[in-house]
Amino acid sequence: MNYRNLITAAALSLLPLAAQAATIVVPAAGTGPGANNSQWQSELTLHTSGPRAVTLSLAFHTGTDVRGPVEVTLQPRETVSIADIAKTRFGLSSATGAIVITVDDKSAKSVAVTSRTFNTSPAGEFGQDIPAVDVANASGAGDIAALTGPSNAAITRFNFGVYAVNAASVTWEVVRANGTVATSKDVTYAAGEHVQYNSGIASLLGVQEQNNDTVQARVTSGNAIFYGSAINNNTGDPSFVPSVRTRDDVNILFAGVDLDENGTVDVADANGDGVLDAPIAISTLAFPQYFRVVAAGEFGENVTLEIVSIDEPAAATLLDANGTVRVGAPGELKGRTGELVVRATSDFATTLLRIPVRYQ
Repeated sequence: MNYRNLITAAALSLLPLAAQAATIVVPAAGTGPGANNSQWQSELTLHTSGPRAVTLSLAFHTGTDVRGPVEVTLQPRETVSIADIAKTRFGLSSATGAIVITVDDKSAKSVAVTSRTFNTSPAGEFGQDIPAVDVANASGAGDIAALTGPSNAAITRFNFGVYAVNAASVTWEVVRANGTVATSKDVTYAAGEHVQYNSGIASLLGVQEQNNDTVQARVTSGNAIFYGSAINNNTGDPSFVPSVRTRDDVNILFAGVDLDENGTVDVADANGDGVLDAPIAISTLAFPQYFRVVAAGEFGENVTLEIVSIDEPAAATLLDANGTVRVGAPGELKGRTGELVVRATSDFATTLLRIPVRYQ
């Protein structure tokens, strides 16, 4: 037996492993003046219930700019509140953004994070709690983040925003109280980007607010955290509006893929979950490959298809209204698996169709 190697292996097993980090996001915080003579600031409160000291790293993301990080150390079972954090810790006089908190996984389970953003106005002080969100719970591709607007749009403005956990693409929609989609807009966000849209139904989506509007954020790629805030124009009193992760009912029927374009589905989505039941093979030879995506509306209506994504550096092109797709893939993808994502839109719904692929 080689005892030297055994001792070395045993010694290595005693070394600490690299710590994994958890990330917690307060999606909205800020400081400075707002509409109607309001004056805003955010207070962050941190607590640990654990028996040992915990160090947290805090960064402030506004647009694509990142301030910090700054560190805060909590002693065992200590609570620390940081007043007007955007100003006092990040040196900002007027800004809106997200506070991104990083802590090692071992300590994360003992840490509680709360925040309050409040307005001081001639009518008094009014605040709203803004809960922290673990990035593991962010909305992902296929999710619809629903933000319900105020019941009285005449006296209440509706702000909403997004923090992109990683590079993300979002289709924003305004859904009227009667279920009609008033308008939509596609926006892409860089990893770590924060954007708030003040009176966003008008400023981002270009339509007039109505009572009981709902803003839907459809995530087509990446992961993001969404939030809203309804603010009384007379008093400045805000109410936080959390996003609710939802999904479409599967009312666009994905029959499957016709590999040889002969009118017969060769690989099906038999369980109707919008994901092809088995991967299709994509050749990495010099010639492109053709197949047809077969889908229809729940009531037999035609759907419009659009390529959303495929694994780089492969390229996919939709050739016609019949769903014919051309895919070219270079040799470097040979032996890998991936996914082609296609957006299908009918008169009543939009959904993402997912086609697993195997490059050979």
